[in-house]
Amino acid sequence: MGIRENKVERYLDAQVQKLGGITRKWVSPGRDGVPDRIVILKGVVIFVEVKTTDGVVSMVQAREHERLKDAGCHVSVVMGQQGVDEFIKVLKNAVT
Repeated sequence: MGIRENKVERYLDAQVQKLGGITRKWVSPGRDGVPDRIVILKGVVIFVEVKTTDGVVSMVQAREHERLKDAGCHVSVVMGQQGVDEFIKVLKNAVT
């Protein structure tokens, strides 16, 4: 097993802050499967599901991600610190 999911979340937070962005924990009472974090950078809003390297997106999460995408939202899944690093590279390119 890799590092704990909350450590990956903290790493994501730190990397987004280095770019001048913010993250927010998303908790939605009555709605299961929402992504873990909302990332906001230069007017771009992305919902991010955070997993460990051996984590799995559940069916409920996948269904909620599709609902968000169908509504025109950006949704990403990051797997471990390497996944965060890859997400940050894409994010940098998207906002510059």
